[in-house]
Amino acid sequence: MLNVKVLAGAKPQGPKVKQVTTTLSGRVDLCLSCHKEKPDKAHGRNVLGCAVCHKGNPLSGDKQRAHMGMVLNPGELRFADQTCGQSGCHPKEVTWVKNSLMATNRGIISTLRFYWGESPDHDEDLSVKILKDTGMNSLALDYYRKLCASCHLWVERGSLPSFLANKGGGCTACHFVKDEEKKPKDERHPRIIKVIPMENCVLCHNRSGRIGLSYQGRFESEGYGTPYEEGDFSSRELIDGRFYRIFKDDIHHEKGLTCIDCHTQKEIMGDGERHAHFEEQLEVTCRDCHGISNHQITKSPNSSGPPKLNIQQKDGSFVLENKQNKKLHPLHAPNPVACMHPTHRRLSCQACHSTWVPQCYGCHVRMDRSKTQLDKISIKETPGLWEEFRSFIRYECPPLGIFEHGEEGQEALSEKGPLQAETGEVVVLVPG
Repeated sequence: MLNVKVLAGAKPQGPKVKQVTTTLSGRVDLCLSCHKEKPDKAHGRNVLGCAVCHKGNPLSGDKQRAHMGMVLNPGELRFADQTCGQSGCHPKEVTWVKNSLMATNRGIISTLRFYWGESPDHDEDLSVKILKDTGMNSLALDYYRKLCASCHLWVERGSLPSFLANKGGGCTACHFVKDEEKKPKDERHPRIIKVIPMENCVLCHNRSGRIGLSYQGRFESEGYGTPYEEGDFSSRELIDGRFYRIFKDDIHHEKGLTCIDCHTQKEIMGDGERHAHFEEQLEVTCRDCHGISNHQITKSPNSSGPPKLNIQQKDGSFVLENKQNKKLHPLHAPNPVACMHPTHRRLSCQACHSTWVPQCYGCHVRMDRSKTQLDKISIKETPGLWEEFRSFIRYECPPLGIFEHGEEGQEALSEKGPLQAETGEVVVLVPG
Protein backbone atom coordinates (compact mmCIF):
# COMPACT_ATOMS: atom_id res chain seq x y z
CA MET A 1 0.00 0.00 0.00
CA LEU A 2 1.16 3.55 -0.80
CA ASN A 3 1.22 5.97 2.15
CA VAL A 4 0.16 9.43 0.98
CA LYS A 5 1.38 12.09 3.41
CA VAL A 6 -0.63 15.34 3.49
CA LEU A 7 1.06 18.44 4.93
CA ALA A 8 -0.79 20.41 7.63
CA GLY A 9 -3.20 22.89 6.10
CA ALA A 10 -2.79 21.49 2.60
CA LYS A 11 -5.62 19.98 0.65
CA PRO A 12 -5.19 16.71 -1.25
CA GLN A 13 -4.85 17.36 -5.00
CA GLY A 14 -6.65 14.19 -6.03
CA PRO A 15 -7.71 10.71 -4.96
CA LYS A 16 -5.26 8.58 -3.03
CA VAL A 17 -3.70 5.69 -4.88
CA LYS A 18 -4.85 2.50 -3.18
CA GLN A 19 -2.14 0.26 -4.60
CA VAL A 20 1.38 0.65 -5.95
CA THR A 21 1.47 -0.60 -9.53
CA THR A 22 4.71 -1.77 -11.11
CA THR A 23 5.94 -3.23 -14.38
CA LEU A 24 7.31 -6.76 -14.65
CA SER A 25 10.80 -5.39 -14.01
CA GLY A 26 9.65 -3.90 -10.70
CA ARG A 27 9.65 -0.25 -11.84
CA VAL A 28 6.93 1.80 -10.15
CA ASP A 29 4.41 3.26 -12.60
CA LEU A 30 1.28 4.58 -10.92
CA CYS A 31 -0.24 5.33 -14.32
CA LEU A 32 -1.15 1.64 -14.44
CA SER A 33 -3.50 2.07 -11.48
CA CYS A 34 -5.86 4.10 -13.70
CA HIS A 35 -5.03 3.14 -17.28
CA LYS A 36 -5.88 -0.32 -18.60
CA GLU A 37 -4.77 0.22 -22.23
CA LYS A 38 -2.94 -2.57 -24.04
CA PRO A 39 -1.19 -1.27 -27.19
CA ASP A 40 0.57 -4.53 -28.22
CA LYS A 41 2.72 -7.27 -26.68
CA ALA A 42 6.09 -5.56 -27.23
CA HIS A 43 4.81 -2.29 -25.73
CA GLY A 44 2.55 -4.05 -23.22
CA ARG A 45 1.44 -2.16 -20.12
CA ASN A 46 3.04 -4.72 -17.82
CA VAL A 47 6.30 -4.66 -19.79
CA LEU A 48 6.93 -0.94 -20.31
CA GLY A 49 4.18 0.76 -18.39
CA CYS A 50 2.91 4.13 -19.61
CA ALA A 51 5.55 6.69 -18.63
CA VAL A 52 8.42 5.18 -20.64
CA CYS A 53 6.68 6.29 -23.84
CA HIS A 54 4.24 8.97 -22.70
CA LYS A 55 6.50 10.60 -20.06
CA GLY A 56 4.73 12.56 -17.30
CA ASN A 57 5.28 11.75 -13.63
CA PRO A 58 4.63 8.06 -12.94
CA LEU A 59 5.34 8.48 -9.22
CA SER A 60 2.49 10.92 -8.56
CA GLY A 61 -0.91 9.73 -7.46
CA ASP A 62 -2.47 13.05 -8.45
CA LYS A 63 -3.92 13.16 -11.96
CA GLN A 64 -2.87 16.73 -12.73
CA ARG A 65 0.68 16.27 -11.51
CA ALA A 66 1.00 12.84 -13.12
CA HIS A 67 0.06 14.30 -16.51
CA MET A 68 2.47 17.25 -16.38
CA GLY A 69 4.95 16.98 -19.23
CA MET A 70 3.05 14.06 -20.74
CA VAL A 71 3.43 13.32 -24.47
CA LEU A 72 0.18 12.28 -26.14
CA ASN A 73 1.81 10.87 -29.29
CA PRO A 74 5.32 9.54 -28.55
CA GLY A 75 5.88 8.88 -32.25
CA GLU A 76 6.06 12.58 -33.17
CA LEU A 77 9.56 13.34 -34.50
CA ARG A 78 9.96 16.28 -32.11
CA PHE A 79 9.75 13.80 -29.20
CA ALA A 80 11.15 10.67 -30.85
CA ASP A 81 14.70 10.96 -29.48
CA GLN A 82 13.34 10.81 -25.91
CA THR A 83 10.58 8.27 -26.60
CA CYS A 84 10.97 5.76 -29.44
CA GLY A 85 14.68 6.52 -29.80
CA GLN A 86 15.75 6.23 -26.18
CA SER A 87 18.46 3.76 -25.21
CA GLY A 88 17.25 0.18 -25.28
CA CYS A 89 14.47 0.95 -27.77
CA HIS A 90 14.92 2.18 -31.35
CA PRO A 91 17.76 4.78 -31.39
CA LYS A 92 19.15 3.76 -34.80
CA GLU A 93 15.74 3.70 -36.44
CA VAL A 94 14.86 7.20 -35.25
CA THR A 95 18.11 8.51 -36.73
CA TRP A 96 17.34 6.75 -40.01
CA VAL A 97 13.81 8.11 -40.16
CA LYS A 98 14.81 11.72 -39.48
CA ASN A 99 17.16 11.57 -42.47
CA SER A 100 14.79 9.64 -44.73
CA LEU A 101 13.08 11.19 -47.73
CA MET A 102 9.69 10.78 -46.05
CA ALA A 103 10.90 13.11 -43.30
CA THR A 104 13.08 15.54 -45.26
CA ASN A 105 11.12 15.78 -48.55
CA ARG A 106 14.52 16.86 -49.85
CA GLY A 107 13.98 15.70 -53.43
CA ILE A 108 10.60 17.41 -53.76
CA ILE A 109 11.87 20.69 -52.34
CA SER A 110 15.16 20.86 -54.26
CA THR A 111 13.66 19.78 -57.61
CA LEU A 112 10.81 22.27 -57.25
CA ARG A 113 13.26 25.10 -56.57
CA PHE A 114 15.44 23.99 -59.49
CA TYR A 115 12.50 24.01 -61.92
CA TRP A 116 11.43 27.42 -60.68
CA GLY A 117 14.91 28.85 -61.16
CA GLU A 118 15.63 29.30 -57.45
CA SER A 119 18.45 26.75 -57.21
CA PRO A 120 21.31 25.85 -59.59
CA ASP A 121 20.57 22.11 -59.31
CA HIS A 122 18.08 19.68 -57.81
CA ASP A 123 20.40 18.29 -55.15
CA GLU A 124 20.04 21.18 -52.68
CA ASP A 125 20.12 20.01 -49.06
CA LEU A 126 16.91 21.64 -47.87
CA SER A 127 14.47 19.77 -45.67
CA VAL A 128 11.14 20.21 -43.93
CA LYS A 129 12.93 20.59 -40.58
CA ILE A 130 15.04 23.45 -41.95
CA LEU A 131 11.91 25.19 -43.24
CA LYS A 132 10.22 24.67 -39.85
CA ASP A 133 13.17 25.99 -37.85
CA THR A 134 14.12 28.95 -40.05
CA GLY A 135 10.83 30.05 -41.61
CA MET A 136 12.67 30.13 -44.95
CA ASN A 137 10.31 30.96 -47.81
CA SER A 138 10.24 31.90 -51.50
CA LEU A 139 7.74 31.63 -54.33
CA ALA A 140 8.49 27.95 -54.94
CA LEU A 141 8.68 27.20 -51.21
CA ASP A 142 5.37 28.95 -50.59
CA TYR A 143 3.82 26.69 -53.23
CA TYR A 144 5.37 23.66 -51.50
CA ARG A 145 4.30 24.79 -48.03
CA LYS A 146 0.65 25.17 -49.06
CA LEU A 147 0.06 22.40 -51.60
CA CYS A 148 2.65 19.70 -50.92
CA ALA A 149 3.64 19.88 -47.27
CA SER A 150 0.98 17.62 -45.76
CA CYS A 151 2.89 14.46 -46.74
CA HIS A 152 5.97 14.25 -44.54
CA LEU A 153 6.70 12.76 -41.15
CA TRP A 154 7.21 16.10 -39.36
CA VAL A 155 3.49 16.84 -39.67
CA GLU A 156 2.05 16.60 -36.17
CA ARG A 157 -0.89 14.23 -36.22
CA GLY A 158 -4.17 16.10 -35.90
CA SER A 159 -2.64 19.52 -36.61
CA LEU A 160 -4.15 19.82 -40.10
CA PRO A 161 -7.88 20.13 -40.87
CA SER A 162 -10.33 17.62 -42.32
CA PHE A 163 -8.95 14.37 -43.81
CA LEU A 164 -5.38 15.70 -43.53
CA ALA A 165 -5.59 15.26 -39.75
CA ASN A 166 -4.81 11.54 -40.15
CA LYS A 167 -1.46 12.21 -41.82
CA GLY A 168 1.94 12.51 -40.24
CA GLY A 169 2.84 11.79 -36.66
CA GLY A 170 6.41 10.61 -37.21
CA CYS A 171 6.73 6.91 -36.33
CA THR A 172 2.97 6.86 -35.79
CA ALA A 173 2.32 7.58 -39.47
CA CYS A 174 3.20 3.98 -40.29
CA HIS A 175 3.18 1.99 -37.03
CA PHE A 176 -0.34 2.84 -35.96
CA VAL A 177 -3.83 1.56 -36.69
CA LYS A 178 -7.11 2.36 -35.01
CA ASP A 179 -8.48 -0.50 -32.98
CA GLU A 180 -11.93 -1.15 -34.40
CA GLU A 181 -12.86 -3.43 -31.53
CA LYS A 182 -15.19 -1.76 -29.04
CA LYS A 183 -13.53 -1.49 -25.65
CA PRO A 184 -14.14 0.40 -22.40
CA LYS A 185 -12.80 3.95 -22.42
CA ASP A 186 -9.88 3.17 -20.09
CA GLU A 187 -8.71 0.30 -22.32
CA ARG A 188 -8.64 2.14 -25.64
CA HIS A 189 -5.25 2.57 -27.23
CA PRO A 190 -4.25 2.63 -30.91
CA ARG A 191 -2.63 -0.63 -31.94
CA ILE A 192 1.12 -0.36 -32.51
CA ILE A 193 2.10 -2.60 -35.41
CA LYS A 194 5.26 -3.85 -37.08
CA VAL A 195 3.65 -5.12 -40.30
CA ILE A 196 2.42 -1.94 -42.02
CA PRO A 197 -0.92 -2.17 -43.86
CA MET A 198 -1.13 -0.71 -47.36
CA GLU A 199 -3.86 1.70 -46.20
CA ASN A 200 -1.28 3.59 -44.13
CA CYS A 201 0.98 4.01 -47.17
CA VAL A 202 -1.81 5.22 -49.44
CA LEU A 203 -2.77 7.97 -47.00
CA CYS A 204 0.10 9.91 -48.60
CA HIS A 205 1.01 8.05 -51.78
CA ASN A 206 -2.15 8.91 -53.73
CA ARG A 207 -1.28 12.18 -55.46
CA SER A 208 1.40 13.26 -57.95
CA GLY A 209 2.33 9.96 -59.68
CA ARG A 210 -0.63 8.35 -57.87
CA ILE A 211 1.34 5.15 -57.39
CA GLY A 212 -0.78 4.01 -54.45
CA LEU A 213 -3.96 4.32 -56.50
CA SER A 214 -2.59 2.80 -59.71
CA TYR A 215 -1.20 -0.18 -57.78
CA GLN A 216 -4.74 -0.97 -56.66
CA GLY A 217 -6.20 -0.37 -60.12
CA ARG A 218 -7.88 2.91 -59.14
CA PHE A 219 -7.95 5.59 -61.82
CA GLU A 220 -8.93 9.11 -60.82
CA SER A 221 -11.93 10.27 -62.88
CA GLU A 222 -12.54 13.76 -64.22
CA GLY A 223 -14.66 14.69 -61.22
CA TYR A 224 -18.33 15.67 -61.11
CA GLY A 225 -19.13 12.30 -59.52
CA THR A 226 -18.35 10.34 -62.67
CA PRO A 227 -18.92 7.66 -63.73
CA TYR A 228 -22.53 8.22 -62.66
CA GLU A 229 -24.51 5.40 -61.11
CA GLU A 230 -28.24 5.35 -61.78
CA GLY A 231 -28.26 9.10 -62.43
CA ASP A 232 -26.37 10.00 -59.24
CA PHE A 233 -22.76 10.46 -58.17
CA SER A 234 -20.48 7.46 -58.19
CA SER A 235 -20.12 5.58 -54.90
CA ARG A 236 -16.38 5.21 -55.55
CA GLU A 237 -14.99 8.29 -53.81
CA LEU A 238 -11.67 8.95 -52.10
CA ILE A 239 -11.51 10.55 -48.67
CA ASP A 240 -10.60 13.93 -50.19
CA GLY A 241 -13.61 13.96 -52.55
CA ARG A 242 -11.97 12.68 -55.73
CA PHE A 243 -13.93 10.06 -57.64
CA TYR A 244 -12.29 7.07 -59.29
CA ARG A 245 -12.87 4.14 -61.60
CA ILE A 246 -11.66 0.55 -61.28
CA PHE A 247 -9.14 -0.63 -63.89
CA LYS A 248 -6.61 -3.44 -64.04
CA ASP A 249 -4.51 -3.49 -60.88
CA ASP A 250 -0.82 -4.32 -60.63
CA ILE A 251 -0.05 -8.05 -60.79
CA HIS A 252 1.55 -7.90 -57.33
CA HIS A 253 -1.62 -6.38 -55.86
CA GLU A 254 -3.71 -8.97 -57.65
CA LYS A 255 -1.66 -11.71 -55.96
CA GLY A 256 -2.13 -10.13 -52.53
CA LEU A 257 1.22 -8.40 -52.00
CA THR A 258 1.33 -5.08 -50.18
CA CYS A 259 3.91 -2.28 -50.25
CA ILE A 260 6.18 -3.70 -47.52
CA ASP A 261 6.56 -7.05 -49.31
CA CYS A 262 8.90 -5.34 -51.80
CA HIS A 263 9.90 -2.07 -50.12
CA THR A 264 12.36 -2.88 -47.36
CA GLN A 265 13.02 -1.16 -44.06
CA LYS A 266 15.93 0.86 -45.45
CA GLU A 267 13.91 1.94 -48.48
CA ILE A 268 11.12 3.25 -46.28
CA MET A 269 12.87 4.39 -43.10
CA GLY A 270 16.16 5.28 -44.75
CA ASP A 271 19.70 4.25 -43.93
CA GLY A 272 20.83 7.32 -42.01
CA GLU A 273 22.12 9.20 -45.07
CA ARG A 274 20.40 12.36 -46.32
CA HIS A 275 19.67 11.29 -49.90
CA ALA A 276 18.42 13.78 -52.44
CA HIS A 277 16.20 11.49 -54.53
CA PHE A 278 14.25 8.28 -54.09
CA GLU A 279 16.35 6.23 -56.51
CA GLU A 280 19.32 6.74 -54.16
CA GLN A 281 17.38 5.23 -51.26
CA LEU A 282 16.03 2.25 -53.23
CA GLU A 283 17.42 -1.10 -52.19
CA VAL A 284 15.35 -3.59 -54.20
CA THR A 285 15.16 -4.20 -57.94
CA CYS A 286 12.87 -6.54 -59.87
CA ARG A 287 15.79 -8.94 -60.23
CA ASP A 288 16.02 -9.54 -56.51
CA CYS A 289 12.88 -11.67 -56.86
CA HIS A 290 12.80 -12.42 -60.58
CA GLY A 291 16.46 -13.35 -61.04
CA ILE A 292 18.08 -14.07 -64.35
CA SER A 293 18.54 -17.80 -63.78
CA ASN A 294 18.48 -19.27 -60.30
CA HIS A 295 16.96 -16.43 -58.28
CA GLN A 296 20.16 -15.79 -56.39
CA ILE A 297 19.81 -12.57 -54.44
CA THR A 298 22.50 -10.13 -55.50
CA LYS A 299 24.08 -7.20 -53.71
CA SER A 300 21.93 -4.11 -54.19
CA PRO A 301 23.55 -1.01 -55.73
CA ASN A 302 22.59 1.23 -52.79
CA SER A 303 23.26 -1.28 -50.02
CA SER A 304 26.19 -3.02 -48.37
CA GLY A 305 24.48 -6.40 -48.77
CA PRO A 306 21.43 -8.12 -50.22
CA PRO A 307 18.04 -6.60 -49.33
CA LYS A 308 16.00 -8.25 -46.61
CA LEU A 309 13.20 -9.88 -48.58
CA ASN A 310 11.18 -12.83 -47.32
CA ILE A 311 12.57 -15.16 -50.00
CA GLN A 312 13.02 -18.83 -49.23
CA GLN A 313 13.61 -22.05 -51.12
CA LYS A 314 10.91 -24.68 -51.04
CA ASP A 315 10.69 -27.93 -53.03
CA GLY A 316 13.54 -26.88 -55.29
CA SER A 317 12.09 -23.46 -56.24
CA PHE A 318 12.12 -19.99 -54.72
CA VAL A 319 9.09 -18.35 -53.13
CA LEU A 320 8.34 -15.00 -51.49
CA GLU A 321 6.48 -15.08 -48.19
CA ASN A 322 3.74 -12.49 -47.81
CA LYS A 323 4.34 -10.45 -44.64
CA GLN A 324 0.65 -9.88 -43.96
CA ASN A 325 -0.65 -13.45 -44.08
CA LYS A 326 2.45 -15.64 -44.65
CA LYS A 327 1.15 -16.81 -48.03
CA LEU A 328 3.88 -18.17 -50.34
CA HIS A 329 4.20 -16.72 -53.84
CA PRO A 330 6.24 -18.55 -56.49
CA LEU A 331 8.98 -16.44 -58.11
CA HIS A 332 9.17 -16.78 -61.86
CA ALA A 333 12.27 -16.02 -63.92
CA PRO A 334 12.03 -13.53 -66.83
CA ASN A 335 10.86 -14.79 -70.20
CA PRO A 336 14.10 -15.89 -71.92
CA VAL A 337 12.89 -14.76 -75.35
CA ALA A 338 11.13 -11.48 -74.64
CA CYS A 339 13.03 -10.21 -71.59
CA MET A 340 16.50 -11.44 -72.51
CA HIS A 341 16.42 -10.43 -76.17
CA PRO A 342 19.24 -7.98 -77.08
CA THR A 343 16.62 -5.55 -78.42
CA HIS A 344 15.25 -5.17 -74.90
CA ARG A 345 18.62 -4.76 -73.22
CA ARG A 346 17.98 -1.12 -72.37
CA LEU A 347 14.41 -1.56 -71.16
CA SER A 348 13.54 -1.44 -67.49
CA CYS A 349 11.05 -4.10 -66.43
CA GLN A 350 8.20 -1.63 -65.97
CA ALA A 351 8.63 -0.35 -69.53
CA CYS A 352 6.71 -3.43 -70.68
CA HIS A 353 5.01 -4.64 -67.52
CA SER A 354 3.20 -1.37 -66.65
CA THR A 355 0.03 -1.57 -68.71
CA TRP A 356 -1.18 1.95 -67.94
CA VAL A 357 -0.34 5.07 -65.96
CA PRO A 358 -2.45 8.18 -65.24
CA GLN A 359 -1.44 11.21 -67.25
CA CYS A 360 -2.50 14.82 -66.65
CA TYR A 361 -2.53 17.22 -69.59
CA GLY A 362 -2.61 21.00 -69.50
CA CYS A 363 -1.43 21.44 -65.90
CA HIS A 364 -1.61 25.03 -64.65
CA VAL A 365 -0.84 26.79 -61.37
CA ARG A 366 -1.93 30.23 -60.22
CA MET A 367 -1.56 32.21 -57.02
CA ASP A 368 -4.06 34.82 -55.84
CA ARG A 369 -2.20 37.31 -53.63
CA SER A 370 -5.44 38.88 -52.39
CA LYS A 371 -6.39 35.72 -50.47
CA THR A 372 -4.80 33.58 -47.77
CA GLN A 373 -4.11 29.87 -47.44
CA LEU A 374 -2.93 27.49 -44.72
CA ASP A 375 0.84 27.05 -44.58
CA LYS A 376 1.03 23.37 -43.63
CA ILE A 377 4.48 23.71 -42.03
CA SER A 378 3.89 26.75 -39.82
CA ILE A 379 0.17 25.84 -39.45
CA LYS A 380 -0.74 29.49 -40.06
CA GLU A 381 -2.85 31.28 -42.66
CA THR A 382 -0.52 33.41 -44.79
CA PRO A 383 -1.10 35.65 -47.84
CA GLY A 384 -1.32 33.92 -51.22
CA LEU A 385 -3.79 31.25 -52.36
CA TRP A 386 -2.41 28.58 -54.71
CA GLU A 387 -4.65 26.62 -57.07
CA GLU A 388 -3.87 23.87 -59.57
CA PHE A 389 -5.80 23.09 -62.75
CA ARG A 390 -5.64 20.52 -65.52
CA SER A 391 -7.26 20.29 -68.91
CA PHE A 392 -7.95 16.57 -68.58
CA ILE A 393 -6.55 13.29 -67.28
CA ARG A 394 -6.41 10.02 -69.20
CA TYR A 395 -4.88 6.57 -68.99
CA GLU A 396 -3.04 4.68 -71.72
CA CYS A 397 0.23 2.88 -72.39
CA PRO A 398 2.92 4.78 -70.50
CA PRO A 399 5.36 7.03 -72.37
CA LEU A 400 9.00 6.00 -72.33
CA GLY A 401 12.07 8.14 -71.82
CA ILE A 402 15.83 7.87 -71.40
CA PHE A 403 17.12 7.98 -67.84
CA GLU A 404 20.61 9.42 -68.15
CA HIS A 405 23.29 8.28 -65.71
CA GLY A 406 26.69 9.67 -64.86
CA GLU A 407 29.81 7.52 -64.68
CA GLU A 408 28.96 6.29 -61.18
CA GLY A 409 25.42 5.47 -62.32
CA GLN A 410 26.75 3.49 -65.26
CA GLU A 411 28.95 1.44 -62.95
CA ALA A 412 25.97 0.72 -60.69
CA LEU A 413 23.86 -0.28 -63.68
CA SER A 414 26.47 -2.73 -64.90
CA GLU A 415 26.14 -4.58 -61.59
CA LYS A 416 22.38 -4.98 -61.94
CA GLY A 417 22.42 -7.39 -64.85
CA PRO A 418 22.07 -7.63 -68.62
CA LEU A 419 18.63 -6.04 -68.72
CA GLN A 420 20.10 -2.66 -67.83
CA ALA A 421 21.46 -0.04 -70.14
CA GLU A 422 25.08 0.64 -70.92
CA THR A 423 24.45 4.19 -72.13
CA GLY A 424 21.05 5.00 -70.63
CA GLU A 425 18.04 3.09 -69.43
CA VAL A 426 14.63 3.34 -71.10
CA VAL A 427 12.09 3.72 -68.32
CA VAL A 428 8.44 4.55 -67.81
CA LEU A 429 7.78 8.26 -67.31
CA VAL A 430 5.22 8.74 -64.53
CA PRO A 431 3.64 12.15 -63.86
CA GLY A 432 4.97 13.96 -60.81
